[in-house]
Order: sequence, then structure tokens, then C-alpha cells
Amino acid sequence: MATIRQLIQTSPAKANDLLTKLADTSDNAVKTRERLFGELKAELELLASLEEEHLFPVLKKHKDLKGLVADALADNRETRKLLAELEQIPKESEEFGTKIVELKKVFQQHVRDDKKEFLPAILKALSDEEAQAIVERIETEKAEIEESRRAEAEERRQEARRAREQANEVQRSAEAMMDDASSITRGVLQTAQSAIEQQVGAVSTWAERSTEQALQMFGHSGLQRQDLTRQSSQSIAAIGEAGLIFAQGIQELSREWLDLVQERVAKNLDGFNALARCRSLPDLMAAQGELLRANLQQNVDSTRKLSEMSARVTNEATRMIARRMDAAQRQAI
Repeated sequence: MATIRQLIQTSPAKANDLLTKLADTSDNAVKTRERLFGELKAELELLASLEEEHLFPVLKKHKDLKGLVADALADNRETRKLLAELEQIPKESEEFGTKIVELKKVFQQHVRDDKKEFLPAILKALSDEEAQAIVERIETEKAEIEESRRAEAEERRQEARRAREQANEVQRSAEAMMDDASSITRGVLQTAQSAIEQQVGAVSTWAERSTEQALQMFGHSGLQRQDLTRQSSQSIAAIGEAGLIFAQGIQELSREWLDLVQERVAKNLDGFNALARCRSLPDLMAAQGELLRANLQQNVDSTRKLSEMSARVTNEATRMIARRMDAAQRQAI
């Protein structure tokens, strides 16, 4: 068990070390400043609260120490004021570094005053039993607070681990949905291609029959030969137009697919950035839900849009072929 002298002399060591580290940081070390300042604020608030709860009430009972207690309380108020000001100052600013230097000077002066005036007065006024009782109460509460901090830190680590695992799961889900969307799109494209090729095949068959008829032209009259020639030309033209519609449709579907993929990648990046900014488990769950919802909705929208485009290309080719065949039939009559 430490003595009252050891307690007062060693208590400021951690805060003084944090102040020195903070004073040595550059304006660009924003994350480091935020971390060190958080630790410093917690340490200085702990020192002040322990003094005010366990030490000062006992000292106030001694008339000759009331003035020193009042001065110590004023020092604590000044420290809290500087901490509050520092909390509002941007950590990347030059003002923050200047204010830290000011706080360091104030704190070190308080430490010197404690060792020079406060500690001798306490040792003179308090009995060994009173001093030891104060030390025991302070060390017991410090141990409880430290244990609580360790538990909180462990919980934060567990939350961070769960967050990483859930973020990885969301990424895997998003990638799986991307694969599904790719498979669906390939199926849509293949269906469109098959439908158009069937129509082109029908025209090709018709053209072959017309060609066979053309081979017999020499056995028909001149007018008949002209009709057969015209039918063959119309068949060839229908095949060419169907092939052109098919090629244009495939190009349009491909461009649309690339646009959808780029949009999906951009939205997933935004979603993963939102996950990285989460600072609590509820925020993380909400961000994950939004990312999954957005991916599912985009998957549905993409499939619908590509299906509609494929149907349009198929219908255009079918209508063109039908018009050609109807025209050829009317001319043949």
C-alpha cells in the first residue's frame, strides 16, 4: 500500500506523460491527438474527482488547511475549463497545440505547488491513520475504475471484431448478389439472342425455299421469274435487317449492363464507407441493412430493365420480319 506522500507525488505522472506526447504532435496528427486528448481528459478528470471525493473533505476539517483546499479546488476548475476549451478546438489547428502547451504549464505548476506547499501541510495536519485511510479509499476506487475501463475497452474490441465480421459478411453478400445479377443478365442476353436467332432462322428457311424456287426460274415465265427474284431479295434483306437489329440490341444491352455494374460498384463503395464510419453496433446494423436493401433493390431494378430491353429488341426484330413476310405474301398473290 502506498503512502500519502507517494500517492501525491506519483499520481500526476500519467497525465504529465500524456501532455508531453500531445505537445510533441504535429497539426497533421489528428487521430493521434484525438486519442491522446481523450486519455488525458479522462486521467485529469479522475485525479480531480478522487481528490474532491476522498481528500478534500478530510482536509476541510482542519482549519489551517481550508485555504489550501480552496486553492486546489480553483486549480481543478481551471484545468476543467482548459479541457472544455480544448475539446471544442479542431485538433488539426495550430491553436490546439498552443492550448496544450498552456495546459501543460498550468498542470505542472499545480504539481509543483502540491509538492512544495500542499503535501507538507497534509503530512503535518493529518495523522498516519487519517492519511492511510485516504490512500486506501483512493486506491480502491482507482482500481475499480481501471477494471471498469478495461471491461469497456474489451467490449469495444469485441464490438469492433463483430463489426469487422459483419462488414465482411455484407461484402460477401454484396459480391454474391453481383454474381447473381451477372448470371441473370447473361441469361437475359442469351434468351434475347435465342429469340432473335429463332426469328432469323425462320427467315433463313423462307429464303432457302425462295432460292430453290429461284433455281426453277428458267422453267417459268418472265413475270414468274421476276416475282421469285423479288422474294429472294426480300428474304435476304429481312435476314440483314434482323441481324442488324440483333447486333444493335446486343450492343445496347452490353452498354446498359456496364452502366449498371459501375453504378453497383459505386453504391457498394459508398455503403462500405458508411460501414467504416460507424462508431456503435446499432449504427453498424443500420448501415448494413441499408446496404443490403439497396443491393437487393438494384438487383431487381437491373433485371427488370434488362428484361424490358431484351423484349423490346426481340419484338422489333419480330415485327420487322413479320412486315417483310406479309409484304412478300401480298406481292406473291
